[in-house]
Amino acid sequence: MELKVTLPEDVARTAGLAGQDASDQARFLLLLELYREGRLSLGRFAELATVSQADLLEKMSEHGTYLNYSLKDLEDDRKILP
Repeated sequence: MELKVTLPEDVARTAGLAGQDASDQARFLLLLELYREGRLSLGRFAELATVSQADLLEKMSEHGTYLNYSLKDLEDDRKILP
């Protein structure tokens, strides 16, 4: 299924989505928001964004978003790591 989104040109410019790769930028921003909401895993985000997880983490930081990793995640990891 393909979803097409259209924005008025002034809104696209304000959002920084003007230019030839606007569709790719908009797609990334949508995926980023899904990740922020916890509705998309990092691995799936990287897959859909067609970048490595390391590159994705760098790109996410440019948008003020970092790895979703809670204190509970750390505690769970400490239990299973030597």
